[in-house]
Amino acid sequence: MPRDPERLAPGGASPSPVAQSPAPSGELTPMMRQYLAAKAAHPDALLLFRMGDFYELFYDDAVRAADLLGLTLTSRDKRSGIPMAGVPWHALDTYVARLVREGHRVAICDQVEDPKLARGLVERRVTELITPGTAIAESLLEERTNTFLGALKPGPGGLWGVALADASTGEFLAGEFDREGLAAELAGFHVAELLVPEGLVPPEEIRNPVEGTPPLLTVRPSAEFDLTSARERLTRHFATASLDGFDVADLAAGVAAAGALLEYLAAMRQSPLRHVTALRRLRPQSTMTLDEATLQHLDVLPRRGEPARGTLLGVLDKTATAMGGRLLRRWLARPSRELPAIAARLAAVEAFAQDDEARGRVETELRAIGDLERLASRIESGRGGARELRAVADSLARVPPLRAAIALLGSAGAPESVVPPPYMVAELAADLDPLPEIAARIDRELVPEPPLATTEGGLFKDGVHPELDQIRAGARDGKQWIAELESEERARTGIGNLKVGFNRVFGYYIEVTRGQLHAVPAHYIRKQTLVGAERFVTPELKEMEAKVLGAEERLARLEQALFVELRDAVAAEVPRLLATARAIAVADTLAAFAQVARARSYVRPEIVAAGPLVITAGRHPVVEALRLDEPFVPNDTRVGEDGAQVLIITGPNMAGKSTYLRQVGLITLMAQAGSFVPAAAARIPLTDRIFTRVGAADRIARGQSTFLVEMAETAVIVRAATRASLVLLDEVGRGTSTYDGLSIAWAVAEYLHDLAGGAPRTLFATHYHELTRLARELPNVKNLNVAVSEQGGEVRFLRRIIEGAADRSYGIHVAQLAGLPSPLLRRAREVLRLLEEGDRELGEEPSQLSLFAAAPSARPAGSGAAPPEAPAREAPPSAAERAVLATLRELDPERLTPIEGLATLATLKTLLARTSAGSAAPGEAPVAAPGGTGPPEAPDPTRSEP
Repeated sequence: MPRDPERLAPGGASPSPVAQSPAPSGELTPMMRQYLAAKAAHPDALLLFRMGDFYELFYDDAVRAADLLGLTLTSRDKRSGIPMAGVPWHALDTYVARLVREGHRVAICDQVEDPKLARGLVERRVTELITPGTAIAESLLEERTNTFLGALKPGPGGLWGVALADASTGEFLAGEFDREGLAAELAGFHVAELLVPEGLVPPEEIRNPVEGTPPLLTVRPSAEFDLTSARERLTRHFATASLDGFDVADLAAGVAAAGALLEYLAAMRQSPLRHVTALRRLRPQSTMTLDEATLQHLDVLPRRGEPARGTLLGVLDKTATAMGGRLLRRWLARPSRELPAIAARLAAVEAFAQDDEARGRVETELRAIGDLERLASRIESGRGGARELRAVADSLARVPPLRAAIALLGSAGAPESVVPPPYMVAELAADLDPLPEIAARIDRELVPEPPLATTEGGLFKDGVHPELDQIRAGARDGKQWIAELESEERARTGIGNLKVGFNRVFGYYIEVTRGQLHAVPAHYIRKQTLVGAERFVTPELKEMEAKVLGAEERLARLEQALFVELRDAVAAEVPRLLATARAIAVADTLAAFAQVARARSYVRPEIVAAGPLVITAGRHPVVEALRLDEPFVPNDTRVGEDGAQVLIITGPNMAGKSTYLRQVGLITLMAQAGSFVPAAAARIPLTDRIFTRVGAADRIARGQSTFLVEMAETAVIVRAATRASLVLLDEVGRGTSTYDGLSIAWAVAEYLHDLAGGAPRTLFATHYHELTRLARELPNVKNLNVAVSEQGGEVRFLRRIIEGAADRSYGIHVAQLAGLPSPLLRRAREVLRLLEEGDRELGEEPSQLSLFAAAPSARPAGSGAAPPEAPAREAPPSAAERAVLATLRELDPERLTPIEGLATLATLKTLLARTSAGSAAPGEAPVAAPGGTGPPEAPDPTRSEP
């Protein structure tokens, strides 16, 4: 559900719709005073306060949570009337996930001492703070999508410093951009929460993106964005003397934002953040920029929460791990612009693709590996349990065979043509560290299937710790004594149905039915009365109970202490664990690219620094994958050959123009991401940015019409495109009147053609056939069209792109395919004929034609009231008018001298003036066109009408 940023108070709190003041402290119980103290420390969060088996919310928090979660709103007691709502402790994660997804901060206030040992009020304190940008629990995250916490800091010269961190994986980035570049850069990241200094209002496109959920705005003190403090904080965290090694030293605003982000994340996580091991620079020149419009128009990624089917990600995501899935998404959202990196990826994909046996082994091992990135994060924060440690050990056990399988790529078993690239295969295997000492320790100490909770014991194997074994032995002996007690007491008392049982309230007991109470020994002490039985204890049973339960409590405490020690040992190796996790993600993504390439007959593209874009028999990867009922018709693309940088593409609706544009964009994107492409061959020059103007919709919330959205996106293109850009324009100008739209489309094409530094590679699909004249007037424009076959009155779209301009749009044929009624289609054809004749013979505006007078019988019968009275049909043109039109058609302006042109114009004007006065005859012959030596002869005005 979208959040209203105007409701956010400083610190990010959303004020409650109900103003409920707490009662005076003197009237409150000690526990409620404890609650208010915790709430005062976290006023901007919904505070979940542990009370027995429930987490309770009070006052305004209760009112809001009851509304958001569908809880029953009650009151603490009738006298105070304090609103209260609660959730069961075992369902906490489910409810917290719902609150965080709605964009709220949550504070968890837990009991931090054993109620049995507490003297007076149980001590409670906030043990966890959760926000949309700092969440790390599985239930709060999408498995295959990164969730980022962001920070903004305005800098000099109109630049914005930005920092991004994924709290669940440790990825940490910083950079500086102008306003437009900032919006485009952040489009490739899912920013769930955004930190801003006091008084700063982020750009509208950042606060309220068109697609996706707006980030939660968190206002922080300006002092946290101080550059000096930020540098100190970052160098202290990374234990370095400076930030030069991270290549961000010159980013004043970016470093300030990074420092503020790190401080906030550390406070929220309450951990040393050992999983944040590096600060990488966001370099727009190192990756292709894909803004929000392009990602949406090309269907690169699914919208938040929607399935990936029907997107490029859905076609390519054959990854076996969540880590690989997230990396694949990042590579598609931000393809590389660095030739060595792209070449290395493509060479590795080729190695995977040409060795099916080795790739199969790699995929088998990958499927057995858990999400090491997020496991490491939870372990580092102290929130990982025994099952997380067990998952780490089980995953690390798959690393040695995975490394061996990768090392086989390009070996003697593979084709000789496969040459492993220096990093992506050879060094990738070296980066896979199995952490043998950590994996062995976990495997040696933890049971294979540990319990979910770490506080109830049963975590460690026997022989791990002598004291643990001793306590366990005592507890087992006591339980054995109690188990044997039942048979002994039955024999001694003669009560055949006597039972020894246990519950958490009364402990161990001896139960005797009412019919056998006469046989109960005198030393039995009555403990509880039931409907059909009595329960008793004995001094010996109570003594053994104390030993057993005391041993179990000591056992649980000791196991918890030993577990924390083991978890801390694993947490100390988190940087190594993350390095292995990231190498696994790379291997997984490359193997997925190879799997798709093999299955769909993709080819390795050739990537060059500059030059023409040449695609032979290219196909749309998504359409091809979805339309299995008919083969996809491939098409060639050549942009830049013979200087043709701008391609004007005409053709009917539904013939495939938009698909063709999109496939060129997707093939370019895939190639620079490191994937093979759907084509027979492809030569792709490095592209700095892909721009799209494809389709449009109203943005009602922003008060923007379809045409305004279209023009805004077009404005971004003409301002930012360079010679290295790929521009895909589909029907620019169609959102307004014909002549306005044509004028804008014409001017946009001319502007891109004449850009200083050279025209970008541009594909311009249009129904304005007038644009095809640009190929005659501009040297770097070329016409293409979509082939159509007409036979026996039937139209068939061939889906082939050929040279030249289309002659018709076949719009009425498409309307027929859509199922419009036959009378309507007949009328449409008549109107079209009138429009075409008017344009051809009279040069009239459509509004001047007598459309209502034509073929009244074409209107459906029984359609209700009679149509409005048709205006009188205009008189046909006179012979003199027809002669003038014929003369104009035959004129050759290039052969006329200025004097001849003026003389001709004067003659025709005189003729029309006489006609309007009634002196010209309708049967006049055409005015003679100039012969090149003088003005045309005027027709004889004395000729009479027949």
